[in-house]
Amino acid sequence: MLIYYFNDFDAVDERMIEQMLSNAAPQQVELVRSMKTLSRQREQAVSYALLAYALQHDNEKIMCSDTVVVPFPANQLLQKTSMPPTWAVEEHGKPYLTNYEGVHFNISHCREAIVTAISGHAVGVDVEGRRRFSNTLLQRSFNETEQESVLRSDDPELEFARIWTRKEAWFKYTGTGILIDHLKSVEEDAATARCHIETTLATPPPPFQERLFYLSVAEGVSLKQ
Repeated sequence: MLIYYFNDFDAVDERMIEQMLSNAAPQQVELVRSMKTLSRQREQAVSYALLAYALQHDNEKIMCSDTVVVPFPANQLLQKTSMPPTWAVEEHGKPYLTNYEGVHFNISHCREAIVTAISGHAVGVDVEGRRRFSNTLLQRSFNETEQESVLRSDDPELEFARIWTRKEAWFKYTGTGILIDHLKSVEEDAATARCHIETTLATPPPPFQERLFYLSVAEGVSLKQ
């Protein structure tokens, strides 16, 4: 499986977004232009560019059993692809490719990074930097072990982000959306479903090393055997 992340946000302005859309599928062009802010347009356009590049150039990494996490440089965002990806969405909004058989993808973004995961199996990905939280949210969403891990951490906001990405990745893998009643049992539910959740603390290369973030990806255990 291949995971690309991008965080050189300043390199992507309105002009560059339009250049990126010149090689995109019509549905993607319409989707990006429907976004009301530059940041949302950037998130959608970059996510799509990472997906298109991977499908065109990195099929071996997509289908390999290892998880490859790679920063994506801005100067490759305008690479052309001979078959721009198109997709449809499932009932709860999870996207799937319609013109690349046997390939699955998922996207996520936060203030620190834009992430696209591409795999030969169903996949869900989430990314978060340090995240402020209330005691109410912690108690409602985390089980006792997870709460203790956060409260005893030297960096509680980063530890909260680590655990939260694992929950979000699982729900995105299942395609159900967040199920409130199952927030505390994600680890058990994933194990029962033979789903492996892998978490990485990413430290981007200079000059973006301060944009520290966690990303978690959920996929079938069969890939990890």
